[in-house]
Amino acid sequence: MKTANALSLKQVVSVPEAIQLHQSDNVKFIDGSWFLKDRNGREEFHAGPRIAGAYFFDIDDVATKCNLPHMMPSKQLFSAAMDAMNISNEDHLIVYGSKDCMFVHRAWFQIRNMGHGKDFCHLLDGSVEDWKNQGGPIEEGEPSHPPILSKDLDLEKPTLYQAKDAINIIDLEEMKRILGQGSTSDFDVVDARSPDRFFGRVEEPRPGMRLGHMPGAKNVFFYDLLDPENPLRFKPKEELRDIIAAGGIDVNSTRKVVVSCGSGATACAVVAALEVCGKSPDDCYVYDGSWSEWGSLPDTPIIKE
Repeated sequence: MKTANALSLKQVVSVPEAIQLHQSDNVKFIDGSWFLKDRNGREEFHAGPRIAGAYFFDIDDVATKCNLPHMMPSKQLFSAAMDAMNISNEDHLIVYGSKDCMFVHRAWFQIRNMGHGKDFCHLLDGSVEDWKNQGGPIEEGEPSHPPILSKDLDLEKPTLYQAKDAINIIDLEEMKRILGQGSTSDFDVVDARSPDRFFGRVEEPRPGMRLGHMPGAKNVFFYDLLDPENPLRFKPKEELRDIIAAGGIDVNSTRKVVVSCGSGATACAVVAALEVCGKSPDDCYVYDGSWSEWGSLPDTPIIKE
């Protein structure tokens, strides 16, 4: 059996390697499934099948509650959630999702950027179905670790887990400042939504949103980065580099990149792909409010075609 030390330099972990690490004491599996509509990650986790011994991380629940979806939580809430799942700062966490889940990268990004660290937070290169098909241990029926609810957590209680304030997160005022700097900014701004949404050709899935994109933003559609046969996997690295370059981003540049999307979820897929291509995690940011915030305001600058 491999040891967890083999994970230290890996962002993405293959299914066979993850299966070998399943019984390691400090390797834990996190189902980060989330869906915009029609499916419910929490319900699917509870119904199973799931990776044996896995935990469920709910990006909508372990979040700052406001008028915007799944905003990064306070470090107190995140620490309490990790304690409730018996997760320590030294555990290697492998984040996975259910079949055809395209949004698992948000859970990975949130866990890592709340202080768990890039050497201890990883993505599974496949879904729970891939895991099952390759002989990984599966759990059916009641979860051995039922999903937690933030309302049940005592945020005044001291925690063993020590989270940090969220890093590499851009808020509304900082986003305005970056755009206001124009060509003098040291950031490239990327929009992960589809070209039709980027150019304002179709309505947004969330009602009441203005249409278009931020001035100066470049479009890298997150779905183009994923394997169309299995969106829990990225396309090969060279294809990713070509797609990202076609969107106007040089992964070898020292410029920082801030990624926006509809709600801060699929932006994390672009961040993960940038890092697969060699971009430093220190230079990859997410605009947390994304279009749910920017497109809902009456006075934010927006352009279309």
